[in-house]
Amino acid sequence: MSITVPIETAKHNLENLLGQLHPGETMTLIGSEGMPVAIVVSLKPTLETETESISDWETEWEALAEEVGRAWQGDKSAVEILSEMRR
Repeated sequence: MSITVPIETAKHNLENLLGQLHPGETMTLIGSEGMPVAIVVSLKPTLETETESISDWETEWEALAEEVGRAWQGDKSAVEILSEMRR
């Protein structure tokens, strides 16, 4: 989602406007001439990002590895190919 806000509005309500943005969303600031002059990107972490544990991350990667392994159609494993590529 992206919102467009006149600079004058942003001057008076910046904290509230930033609070409405989710991480990665943008706010385009519009100058008095009606042209965009800046883009603000929210970098605040989400509660989900803050509380995600390492074990959740490892579980997701293991599931992905299993999915790739099931779909692999080569004679050699992915590990063998990567080992050869590194030589």
